[in-house]
Amino acid sequence: MMEDNSIAAMQGPSKGQIAKATAVAAVVAVVIFFTVVLPAEYGKDPLHTGAALGLMNLSKSSAATTSSPVTVDATPAAPVLEAGAAGEAPVIKGTFVAQPNGYKTDSRELKLGPGEGMEIKYHMQKGAGMVYSWAANKKVQYEFHGEPDIKPAGAAEDYFESYEKDDTVGEAQAHGTFTAPSTGIQGWFWDNESAGPVTIKLVTAGFYDYILQNKDDVKTRLQPTDPK
Repeated sequence: MMEDNSIAAMQGPSKGQIAKATAVAAVVAVVIFFTVVLPAEYGKDPLHTGAALGLMNLSKSSAATTSSPVTVDATPAAPVLEAGAAGEAPVIKGTFVAQPNGYKTDSRELKLGPGEGMEIKYHMQKGAGMVYSWAANKKVQYEFHGEPDIKPAGAAEDYFESYEKDDTVGEAQAHGTFTAPSTGIQGWFWDNESAGPVTIKLVTAGFYDYILQNKDDVKTRLQPTDPK
């Protein structure tokens, strides 16, 4: 009897056991596919498990990476960390866009009478950056926009692209960083709809070629003035 039991113990699983294990594995694979693979890889979430597990953003990041390749003169991609060689610091790529020339600084004071408007724009190459601050002594309506040098096919001569706009309540200041989405003139239009004069102080620093002022439909090319 002991010999028979030893032989039985050494025998492999039966066909029934193999079939049962295969069925269980298939069920597990199907569950993983619907709960993890579909949300993470394809952005589909029929069981709502992808949202619960935070997997939906993975599909969005993958799609953005494959459908929007970064060119050398466009906004840099999100920083990517690469391990350094043994004993060396890690390398982070996608943090800057090199420019052929040094940056410029500009500081100016703009005065607008009641009902007056004015544009100050900077000619920038695609991918060039600029930091800015402007402040007024009272709220003004404004629009931050750009005019590409090369307009889309069929676009009107006065075609422009709007980045930020407040033509109702207005603002008394704005600060930020800007990366030019296209080669062209980029800047602001301010409109004084108050009953009194307005003074706007504008300071910028960035990679621009020249400055264009437009007041009363008179365009004037300006040189940067360093802050005092």
